[in-house]
Amino acid sequence: MATDKSLASKVGYLKKELKNAKTQLTFSIIVLFIVSMWYSHNTIKVHKDYQSSLMSSVSQQVINEYQNHIKHRRQQIDRFQWRHQTELLDLYRQGELTEREDYLFLLKELRNEISGVRLFSIFDKQGVGVFRKITGDFLDDCQQEIDSTINNNGQEAMFLHKDSSSVHYDILQPLIGAQDLLYLFVAFEPTILKSILERYRLPQQELFLLRNDRHVEIELKESSSSTFSNVVMSEAEFSNFSNLVKIPKTRWSVGIRLSESYAKDLFWSNYQWSFIVWAVVSLLLFLSYVSQKKKSVGQLSALKQLEFSKSHDTLTGLMTRDVFSQYFNNSRSSIPENQGVAFVIDIDKFQVFNNSLGFTKGDSVLRMLAEEIKKVIPIGAKISRISNDQFAVLDSNMVHTKAQDYAHLLKSHIENLDLSNIEESLSLTSCVGVVKINAEVVDSEHLMSSLLLTLKLAKSKGRNQVLLYQSDDPELAQHAQEMEIYYAIQRALNEDNFQLYRQEIRSNSSNYENSVYEVLLRMFDSMGNIVSPALFIPIAEQHSLAAELDKWVIARAFKNMAVSKTKDHYCINLSGQTLADPSMVGYVKQKIEQFGVLPQQVTFEITETFAITHLESAIYFIGEITKYGCQFALDDFGSGLSSFSYLQKLPVKKLKIDGVFIKNITENPRNQAFVSTMVTLAKSMEMETVAEFVETEEEFTMLKELNLDFCQGYFFHKPERWVVNEMLELASSNNLQQ
Repeated sequence: MATDKSLASKVGYLKKELKNAKTQLTFSIIVLFIVSMWYSHNTIKVHKDYQSSLMSSVSQQVINEYQNHIKHRRQQIDRFQWRHQTELLDLYRQGELTEREDYLFLLKELRNEISGVRLFSIFDKQGVGVFRKITGDFLDDCQQEIDSTINNNGQEAMFLHKDSSSVHYDILQPLIGAQDLLYLFVAFEPTILKSILERYRLPQQELFLLRNDRHVEIELKESSSSTFSNVVMSEAEFSNFSNLVKIPKTRWSVGIRLSESYAKDLFWSNYQWSFIVWAVVSLLLFLSYVSQKKKSVGQLSALKQLEFSKSHDTLTGLMTRDVFSQYFNNSRSSIPENQGVAFVIDIDKFQVFNNSLGFTKGDSVLRMLAEEIKKVIPIGAKISRISNDQFAVLDSNMVHTKAQDYAHLLKSHIENLDLSNIEESLSLTSCVGVVKINAEVVDSEHLMSSLLLTLKLAKSKGRNQVLLYQSDDPELAQHAQEMEIYYAIQRALNEDNFQLYRQEIRSNSSNYENSVYEVLLRMFDSMGNIVSPALFIPIAEQHSLAAELDKWVIARAFKNMAVSKTKDHYCINLSGQTLADPSMVGYVKQKIEQFGVLPQQVTFEITETFAITHLESAIYFIGEITKYGCQFALDDFGSGLSSFSYLQKLPVKKLKIDGVFIKNITENPRNQAFVSTMVTLAKSMEMETVAEFVETEEEFTMLKELNLDFCQGYFFHKPERWVVNEMLELASSNNLQQ
């Protein structure tokens, strides 16, 4: 069924939406997690890169400070020598005989001028200290540095010297004024070295002064105690140094490492916050998904209710007529021969009950009827409420021989239905129409029209009747003939099997160089005989096929005009259904452009009756197509009683006077007067007039005297088939396709 397919389609769409939403949720959460972790990783990397750049900067500044400090110390020592050159040389000459007081006096002067001095001495080129008696023996490390300085002619590998109680560093400068190469040795406290480390230490960093030759040993640390005791690191600890830069002309390297807490805090703070953000956003996405799911489930429920209300009668819950018809169309091919019966049930004088009891009780009666019919019908049979008090039943499995008996059973149940709870004395009777499904019943259109016609005949015979559809009944036979024509129309449309005829409309003046024709539609039966338009056109209109016929005529007429490259003018009749179709304006324009027809060569004819009864639709259609260049004629003019009052509102160019006024016009003065009046009216409105059904020369002569512009009829031209050259048609079709 169409509604079932529609529902299934929409349900499938909603389920697909939910599945897609779930997939998107999962994908979004995964992508968000990856992005969060990637962001944390990048943030940590940025922090580390920043710290690395800071450490490089700090290391360089510390090295610069150390070098400047040592350079400054040497300059201080040299300035001291210049000021105390005589005293230093005198002490050197005294050698081991130097008095302690003289040495201490000069040491005091040195300490006053240079801070951090522990002691001084003078060494000869053998590395022997001149004031050994006063200063005592030096540490082995000190002696090693002194010997290295003498051998290299300069101090190239400064380092700290430590014992159990102190630590210092030495600076050796050539003794100024001495004849031989002598060195003034000065030992300094490393306080300033430590203060430099403390000054440049940044948060989250640890600064060290390490030995190049013993890389696991810390010479100095910015946070070490004043004793400057040795600190020996493991290889694993040493590998954690983020920055290690050597200080020129020393055995030192400046080492920086990030504190353990920094690395740990940086890692956990970034990943923790990223995880929290991810969890919160994921929760919001999940809640959004849950909300969307609830909404979709609600929509699905509402959709089912909506589809149910569209496909089922709101009062009785039965399927609607459209759904019933669609069900039959879908199941028709599977109904076996000699099986399948349809019933239509109409309650006798139900409107009387409604008016007397009230609509509320009337609705209750209909609901009870629906429930009663559902109890009676076999399993698998379908029931529909097709109008106010009419019900249809279809049993695809019922054999034809049981059809009438079952119809009487239905009628009996309705007649015996207990309605005392609604109205004490209320009882119902019904008429039941029966149609056996056979080869003639090909679709729901045929079935429903057969059912309703059978019901109509049953009701005409009185109340409480059962009537079986039989082809020998005159009215049913006529209906069968109409349905045959209806299917013939459908086949002709599907197979492009109509034919166009044309009849000339003769001009009564010499102003027209080209011919004018009216386009006529013809249909043939299976024996090749023409089916009268007066027969198949009303049936097409009754079954809403008139607009499709007009489209076929328009397309084929334009194609013929394009193929023949004619300059003749063609008039095409349009039905009322066509004018009421909003899409027809666009269709006409599209076909004109497709076939390259000049709009000025086309006139559309509409009947006066429809133009008057559907004035607004007619005015819109005529106005739009007229703007495009086509013309309009009012057909059968004079058949309406109020034509004159509406004529001025319709932008038509021609009036085709109804043929009833033309026949026998020579013998009927009233018709002559009427036609004369209509011609005068048309002339006053600058319209042309056309006389139909002109069959004799006498009629033609009189019509010319009455100043009609055109005449049409068998006297001039009988309708003939409109044939175009097949080769031209094939070539034109190829050009149009290209």
